[in-house]
Amino acid sequence: MTPRIALVLTVLCLPMLGYAQAAPDGAPDLSGVWQKSSRGMALIEGTPPMTAWGRERFDLAKPIHGPRTVSATESNAAELTCLPMGFPATYFRPRPFEIIQLPERVVMLFEVDNFWRVIHMDGREFPEVPLHTWNGYSIGHYEGDTLVIETRHMIGWTSENNQRWLDRFGHPFSDEVVVTERIRHIDADSLENRITIEDPVAYEEPWTGVMTYRRRSFEVAEFICQELMLSSLPEMRPGQE
Repeated sequence: MTPRIALVLTVLCLPMLGYAQAAPDGAPDLSGVWQKSSRGMALIEGTPPMTAWGRERFDLAKPIHGPRTVSATESNAAELTCLPMGFPATYFRPRPFEIIQLPERVVMLFEVDNFWRVIHMDGREFPEVPLHTWNGYSIGHYEGDTLVIETRHMIGWTSENNQRWLDRFGHPFSDEVVVTERIRHIDADSLENRITIEDPVAYEEPWTGVMTYRRRSFEVAEFICQELMLSSLPEMRPGQE
């Protein structure tokens, strides 16, 4: 059995076994089901310092949230075509996620699209030959009471009609983006995630935003995505009654 298959079976079987999670020795216990509690749909108030490349692509964005809102049928947001949004954008979806802490990995199970994210905690380096993927490659470590996650190799902005953003306001990112998260408890039922974006292609300098999450008492549920999920509504189908 390969390590990847073993990990998948472990993660899938944990809920059925009624498991009790325990953080690795000396690590903060961040386990549980969490959901975004911070207000807003953007990672940072105002506009971060963009390069010409970033500004051009930001101007092409047609988000369904924020001051430049358009209708869902006009939008070019990735979420409306069921494409993965990457990080930190996935956190802005109003769906919970679960954190499972294992000795050499932290696993996040997301209700959105029912996907999992693996954060490698075994001291490895990033791959020498990057293989860009929708959600990137994540490596983490603990610093006292904080889980630090660095994510690289995410598929960035592709075309005007295939847009992935850092949030729901349309802030773009390139294949060179590095996202660093610092997750810690505010109190027993709240987490803070301080997120730093470094992307020299899209932004003139690094910038940081903060998100918070609240503990939830329910389980992560099934989520089936299809394009324009509200398509049964007439206003979502131009020209149809």
